[in-house]
Amino acid sequence: MKKIEDYGLRIVKDYPKQGVNFIDINGLLADGEKYKKVINAFARGANKVKQADSAIITPEARGFLFASSVAHKTGLPLVVIRKKGKIPSHPYRFQIQNEYDSYEMEVDSDILKKFDNYIYIDDILATGQTLADVSKALKKKNKKICFALHLTAVEGLNGMRQENSVLQSIPHKEII
Repeated sequence: MKKIEDYGLRIVKDYPKQGVNFIDINGLLADGEKYKKVINAFARGANKVKQADSAIITPEARGFLFASSVAHKTGLPLVVIRKKGKIPSHPYRFQIQNEYDSYEMEVDSDILKKFDNYIYIDDILATGQTLADVSKALKKKNKKICFALHLTAVEGLNGMRQENSVLQSIPHKEII
């Protein structure tokens, strides 16, 4: 099994705050061949689960770097989740609580109505709270995440993810 370092990822300790070990993806993005392999792996995963009424959904900002390329490669529609104040038309707002921050996110409610099933794509699966909060927000609109794809997961937080009942109902895969 390859290590995250083999893909140009590195861990930055105590960033963005004390006690958080941040996974920096810049080395991967700066290596065209490795980035291409990762996008191809994401696309294979998305193609296995896509349905007629599905779209990719992704939170800003780093998720955009993977999801937009996967949407292009698979032909799936892309729905973006932005921070409050960034969706100009009919924003549907909801709260996100992750391991070091809490903020409001929003998605275009008119676009959200078009699809029932979503393939969630993001970079790092840490506590899983962002995924869980997006899933809960979609559920309120009778939408669901049918599959989640992440670049990698923080191994040390696996126990925390296993305790989250929302995450247990979402099939998922990590590329690395």
